[in-house]
Amino acid sequence: MKPRTSTSRSLAVVALLTSSALASACNGSDGNIGQDQSDVTSKTTYVDLGDFVSTDADIERWIEIRQGLTHDFDQICGDTFCGGDFSNIYSLGFTCSVSSIQGRIRECVWTFAASDELIDGASGNIASTIPFYECRVRPTGTVRNFLPAFQSNDYLHSELPGLDGSLYDQLGDCFDAPLDGDPLPEPTDGNYTDAASNLEGDEIDAWYTMTAALRESFDQACGDSFCEGEYTNLQPLRFRCSLDTDSGLLGTCAWMFAGSNVERNAKGFNVIDSESYVCTFPVDATPAALTAALDPEADGEDLLHRPLPGSTVTLNDVLIDCL
Repeated sequence: MKPRTSTSRSLAVVALLTSSALASACNGSDGNIGQDQSDVTSKTTYVDLGDFVSTDADIERWIEIRQGLTHDFDQICGDTFCGGDFSNIYSLGFTCSVSSIQGRIRECVWTFAASDELIDGASGNIASTIPFYECRVRPTGTVRNFLPAFQSNDYLHSELPGLDGSLYDQLGDCFDAPLDGDPLPEPTDGNYTDAASNLEGDEIDAWYTMTAALRESFDQACGDSFCEGEYTNLQPLRFRCSLDTDSGLLGTCAWMFAGSNVERNAKGFNVIDSESYVCTFPVDATPAALTAALDPEADGEDLLHRPLPGSTVTLNDVLIDCL
């Protein structure tokens, strides 16, 4: 996979990563073979579960479930799935395909993305690989009994009808085999290294306070700007900069993003279109100058609209060109 950059954009290659629950469903062990055959002969149409629910209570419940799953995953990822090759796995959303009349569950899919980067020691350029995960499951029954199955205090570990356990139990197989993007190049020797790895003391706190605030600023702005296009669920993955150890100045910074869009084929299965972006820009300043310019506690414009140190360019300008 070759992520999009501010000068070159390409469609991310999507992995079809199938959980053990899907495998059993394809073998008919969930008892849905008859339903599958009926769907073909009766020309059943399928819709997104979010488009099927109609009462205020069901609409609010579905929103709560999707938000709750993302929250629960973020809470446990650092000690579980994010302890492997990719430490920054983020949810792009959970959704289900259901029959348009009865609301019978056809398939659910939970999409994720992550990133890994390499800084070229000679130039300070940042290469990135961004894998996607499509975690598919086949619950049984209808929306009517599917929504109440989620426990509000533990969405991720709720046992769902037709599954061997919970969604959490299905994720391990999915994350074991990510689709790697383009392999990272071989590291080269030179003066450049990762900026964050060379910080000490209060500088470390300031750096990660800045990156967390940048994520929050993007999330707040996205719905009325960058997320109004084809990909409404754009997620920032990581903000990283290279540092010239001789001069103490930053070289290149890169902000990685991913998004996805879900449609359904004629048989009701979810088809995922995923896209990745690597937004790069130069910063001719020290790490301390950058964290001061983007200090969330400082007065002034929101972080995306503040000029980068030594420049009139803002991160909002960078993202408009990139996303």
